[in-house]
Amino acid sequence: MRRQDLAHILRAARDIAGDARVLVIGSQSILGTYDEDDLPALATASIEADIAFLDDPDRTKADAVEGSIGELSSFTRSTACMPRACTSRRPSTYPQAGVTV
Repeated sequence: MRRQDLAHILRAARDIAGDARVLVIGSQSILGTYDEDDLPALATASIEADIAFLDDPDRTKADAVEGSIGELSSFTRSTACMPRACTSRRPSTYPQAGVTV
């Protein structure tokens, strides 16, 4: 995936969900810092960008994005890249220091 592909995914996801607060997680997040030409080929080999909306507790936005531009969509066929919409749920409590979960 190239940086411009990631930007295209983010614009499309924003438009579909009506929410610009999208977090890129996973291996393609490095494209936010480095251009693909500065990275080894393996770092940008994935066609998937893992994204999460900061406010999507019931996956409504994630499901809308995956249904519109996810796997097997015309978007994926034409761009050869796709989003994997995840949830950004954070735990309501965190483990105490020194406690293994």
